[in-house]
Amino acid sequence: MDWTLVGALSELLGAMAVVVSLVYLSRQVHQNTTAVRTANAVTVQGNFQQLARMFYTDRDIGDIVLRAMRGEGDLSPADRMAAYAYFFDFLKTAELAYYQFRNGDLDPPLWEASFEFYHAYFTTPGFKAYWAERRSAFVPLFQEAMDEWVGTQSTIKRPDLLVQTPLATDGAG
Repeated sequence: MDWTLVGALSELLGAMAVVVSLVYLSRQVHQNTTAVRTANAVTVQGNFQQLARMFYTDRDIGDIVLRAMRGEGDLSPADRMAAYAYFFDFLKTAELAYYQFRNGDLDPPLWEASFEFYHAYFTTPGFKAYWAERRSAFVPLFQEAMDEWVGTQSTIKRPDLLVQTPLATDGAG
């Protein structure tokens, strides 16, 4: 066998090994991206569920936050602080989800569905007032988005208005 032929075969095998390695690496990157997106989706949903859980596990706090969402002015300083802490947590949760979405780490359908829910809260009188006072505690990209969102109508009913309507019944006893 000629050394030139051996060299050519070696180069061919080396090139094939590089191609196989690149295919393997691309699959690993894709799997990692999928894993990151899944983990982010779980985090976003878990964070929001934790915030919502407060409404049925502590009715007093739920009542305070609901009154604050309506913009009621008769809250005690302690009640107002509790509501503000909830608003802050809620907005930071939304900010994180928005950040992940903008960076491509959260699937668009999940962001869009979550956003509809967030948006309903953002448009309550209490959230709007809190945002006007505390917007500088959030990253500029989120500030710009929130400034737009608080000025638009949500496609779903605000939570403070939702609870004023009795749940529909199906007529079954």
